[in-house]
Amino acid sequence: MIKGAHIPLLVALLCSLSPALAEEESSSGTPQIELLHQIETLQRRADKLALGELSANDYHLAKARAWLDLARGEYYENEGDGMVPAAIGQATALLDALDNKRSDIGMDTPEQITGSEAVRPDLWSKIASLKKHAKFSCGQRATAEAEVQLVWTGHEKFESSWASAKSYADIAEDLLKQAKKSIDDCAGPLPDIERITLLSTVALFDFDKANPGRSARMQLDRLVNTVKLATSLESIDLVGHTDRLRSDGHPERNQLLSEKRAESIKRYLIGKGIPAKKIHASGAGSSQPIVKCSTRQSKAKQVECLQPNRRVEIILRTVK
Repeated sequence: MIKGAHIPLLVALLCSLSPALAEEESSSGTPQIELLHQIETLQRRADKLALGELSANDYHLAKARAWLDLARGEYYENEGDGMVPAAIGQATALLDALDNKRSDIGMDTPEQITGSEAVRPDLWSKIASLKKHAKFSCGQRATAEAEVQLVWTGHEKFESSWASAKSYADIAEDLLKQAKKSIDDCAGPLPDIERITLLSTVALFDFDKANPGRSARMQLDRLVNTVKLATSLESIDLVGHTDRLRSDGHPERNQLLSEKRAESIKRYLIGKGIPAKKIHASGAGSSQPIVKCSTRQSKAKQVECLQPNRRVEIILRTVK
């Protein structure tokens, strides 16, 4: 997450590296660099809600964060078809409503926005059925993410072809399978589980590094406070992730790196007084990306674009 004090430095760095990027405008008339500022500001708002009184499993918050993932991914693709500002607009509306504690937030999601087209009506039909389920709360997060993923699929189809969009649709299908399984396995109200993702577009983890950077300290300290405030804490699961780079045909390298990242967060929590016996660390390698980036970009651009995939996900479980 970018802290306020780092924003001027980031702007100066981006402008020095790519003056054209700072001057280029999107189809909405907003300079591209300003779109990045908007995404980062909204991400900080979403993180504050997720680490505060609102669970990260909340349907509307999960959808807002998914819109931001879409906006960030397409920003680094340098799209000029209006998709990025449209996704930012969707996230802004949801976060404004959540910040104002509105109780009348709708659950409708547009099947297409600027720069996309409607695809896979069969999956939209499944989404509608899931939302009507009595135990929908157990699958709300995955459903929200699937909805935005389908819009992203429509964007890939709009700008290229179905061959290009298919992998995005596959992710949406997998998310809906997760949502249905969560609903089917749900024995009652949403389990007392909170999911937190530690990531940063500045650098939670630098490329090919296992220890968190200095910019991660505030995130980690907020995590510690959240853990200490949790009543009847039963366990903490830490799952490390990497980007798709570095493997060079050896996925075990990224698997090991993801495990080291989770272990580094575990050591930090233990050092802050969290009981070691409650913490379990594991790694998922590069198998669960949250953003995709074009392989046509330079290696440096791919490293920058794939930063959100270098993360650790935390699952807090409390005894009912």
